[in-house]
Amino acid sequence: MPKEIPPRFDPAEVEARWQRAWAEAGYFRAPADPKGAAFTIVLPPPNVTGVLTLGHMLGDTVQDVLARWHRMRGDAVLWLPGLDHAGLATQVAVRRHLAKERIRLEELPRVEVLSAIGRWKEEREATIRAQTEAGGFSVDWSRYRYTMDEASVRATREAFVRLFDAGLIYRGERIVNWDPRLRTAISNLEVVHREEEATLLYLEYPWADGSPGGIVVATVRPETIFGDVAVAVHPDDERHRAALGRTVRVPLTDRVVPVIADAAIDRAFGNGALKVTPAHDVLDHEIAVRHPELPVPPSILDEEARLAGDLVPAAFRGLDREKGRAAVTDALESAGFVRRKEAYRHSVARSERSDDVIEPRLSTQWFVRLPDLAPPVVEAVRSGAIRLHPDRWERTFFRWMEGLEDWCISRQVVWGHPIPVHYCESCGATIASVDAPQTCPKCHGARFRPDPDVLDTWFTSWMWPFATMGWPERTGDLARYYPTSVLVTGRDIMFFWVARMMMAGFRFTGERPFSHVFFTGMLRDDTGRKMSKHLGNSPEPLDLIRERGADALRFALLYPNPVDQDGPFTAATLEGGRNFLTKLWNLGRLLLSHVPEGAAAPAVAPALREGSALESRWILARWRETTRALDAALESFEFTQAATLLLQFVWHDLADRYVEMAKDALKGERGERARTEAREVLLFVFERTLRELHPFVPHVTEELWHALPHEGEALAVARWPSPAEAPDDPVALAQMEILWDGIRTLRNLRAESGVPATELPAGTIRATLAESEAILGDQAALLTRLGRVARLDPWSEPSPGWDPRARAVTPYAEYRLVIEAASPEAAEGLAREREKLSGILERTRHRLADEGFRSRAPAQVVAEAEEKVRELTERIRRIDGGAEPATSGVP
Repeated sequence: MPKEIPPRFDPAEVEARWQRAWAEAGYFRAPADPKGAAFTIVLPPPNVTGVLTLGHMLGDTVQDVLARWHRMRGDAVLWLPGLDHAGLATQVAVRRHLAKERIRLEELPRVEVLSAIGRWKEEREATIRAQTEAGGFSVDWSRYRYTMDEASVRATREAFVRLFDAGLIYRGERIVNWDPRLRTAISNLEVVHREEEATLLYLEYPWADGSPGGIVVATVRPETIFGDVAVAVHPDDERHRAALGRTVRVPLTDRVVPVIADAAIDRAFGNGALKVTPAHDVLDHEIAVRHPELPVPPSILDEEARLAGDLVPAAFRGLDREKGRAAVTDALESAGFVRRKEAYRHSVARSERSDDVIEPRLSTQWFVRLPDLAPPVVEAVRSGAIRLHPDRWERTFFRWMEGLEDWCISRQVVWGHPIPVHYCESCGATIASVDAPQTCPKCHGARFRPDPDVLDTWFTSWMWPFATMGWPERTGDLARYYPTSVLVTGRDIMFFWVARMMMAGFRFTGERPFSHVFFTGMLRDDTGRKMSKHLGNSPEPLDLIRERGADALRFALLYPNPVDQDGPFTAATLEGGRNFLTKLWNLGRLLLSHVPEGAAAPAVAPALREGSALESRWILARWRETTRALDAALESFEFTQAATLLLQFVWHDLADRYVEMAKDALKGERGERARTEAREVLLFVFERTLRELHPFVPHVTEELWHALPHEGEALAVARWPSPAEAPDDPVALAQMEILWDGIRTLRNLRAESGVPATELPAGTIRATLAESEAILGDQAALLTRLGRVARLDPWSEPSPGWDPRARAVTPYAEYRLVIEAASPEAAEGLAREREKLSGILERTRHRLADEGFRSRAPAQVVAEAEEKVRELTERIRRIDGGAEPATSGVP
């Protein structure tokens, strides 16, 4: 028996209740022994640095659509959740948190730092779980993983040792990106570049032999002058050919360095001469490597980027880069070495973690030989074994893969996986092992010193698809659910994470880690800025859920802005999602008012008879069309297109057309047989549409489904509908197009002629096609009722004094309302109608003129906007009393 549902949808009560019910029933626990095909997603583990943002909610919503869809299709679904320890990033977050309490993390004992990070992790983990549950996301909590849990520790150490033994991990001295504030190396991908103002100094390095003059060098970093080992010029630069082979004296020092030639020198920069400081610049270090006769002095900046060491005059030691730069500049000017200064704008590298200026630093670090791991990845994407969606990202992907450099994986921080390397204190041997060594394999010594560094957090994350399933052990989950099916993530970590996961998958398992990668776009506010906590323009997801509900938020994240493109998320977007749910709720309440006690669940589509109502034949055919298109959209990862199809079907086809057309039948005004047919058709279509909407808005659909006659425990595990359940009826679709064209035309004529809402004018009709004449004749009752006219008579020429605006021609018929020219009062009403239509027309044209809208919106939405412009233009023309009636568009 159907149950009553309240007049208003209360998401707070309904959503929490169904979340508990689903969890208690265990619907989302992946089977240990799946019978059918497996569908696997590993949730990109959110960082414990903070909590979930709207960007996370967007990605999680897309994943939940896929997981619920495949579950309803009968697949064994594993959606595995987890959390990332986010080593350096978390330590930075905790450092800032402690700084607010005037505590310096660097001054705390290691055990207290780890304790503070542990407390931070527990708090954020609880919030992240609450956010995930509030969103209604159907993850398998029984398989929850953490990148610092015991199994992850084991997998991380195993991966390191295997790569070390294969020669793919090495320890070497190279120029790295050094963050002086955090006192650690970071990867190239953690560096951001900004254009900033600086002062370019032109310094003269005097000839060492005491002859007049010298060579002029341009630099923005005079404080590094104490680490210079040469001055380099281009071998083809005629200006400096005579200087080659000579020596110069480094200003403010007694050191003499040679002038050398190197083809890497940019002759257009400054004076075409470069001071070579190999310990503090990537290019300078490369030049020094090509010139082995040059010495490579130690760094003249310490870990905090303060001038230090014997090469630095005592007057400057201890100064940071900014103060050192100023002091050295003053000294150079006083000594007469500065030839000129000029303003210079250049790209400055800053740490994404601390925002401090990166210091290129010659340092001993651990590296992975990424270029050696790349070939199978490139081949997999090129062959289609791994597909990127949208495919426009393939070019970017290949470009990055072609320019790979070795990956610096060591970090000088507390929080992270310790590098599994020990050094024998007896013979100095380097031992990489999963477990701590007991004896040295070389000298059999028993005293060891552990490597002091920890691993980059991405070194653990790159194994996420298979480590979460028990690798390196051969577990049941690994055999059943790996490789995974789809990865959904943001394009901003395409190289940080996605490409590296591919490398790890092929290296450690011999298989691709996933078949598809779907990149979501970036959410922006109504001014076009990227949403971020830093800018204060990213709402807290739990606040939005409390305000409008999880289903409204989920739908608003999918519609109308295409999920795979950057686009706005505003209060109006969220309100649009809520309005759709209200429409769906009200439609369900209307249906329930017509379902009798004891009605059976709609197991199959009603068998229509000869003479069945056109609207019943049409809605079944439209549902079939929509379902076929919906399946195609989901198969091709067109999530916004899928949401658009469902919204338009529910709002326009089912509510605005079918329910309005069948209203008299549902009331019994056409007889009991017609009433039963209309009720059964509406129940079948609505129930199947709830199933199709469930992956998108699971709570409201579960609630409505249980209010209807139904079979099964829950909609969450109900069977996904097939288009074949409804008949294919192209005749009904074509006939409805003719009928609805007439209804819309009559409604527009009423509005444009200023007919009061309470009046039903007579009309005349003349079909232009034999087919349309038959349909419009058979459906005259519907045409007059929904077109809001008293009757439709055969065509007759208008009498003098008729209103010429009350006439329209469509591809199927010509219509005229039998009304006189408008009175002054009616004219005022028409003026108001024209003003309203003009405003809508202007907004629609403005929207179409926006290239962002045209590039982001689905083609169907753009086409509808273009048709709306044509229709509004014609309606305004008719209000203005245009002489020739134009042909209106057909919906």
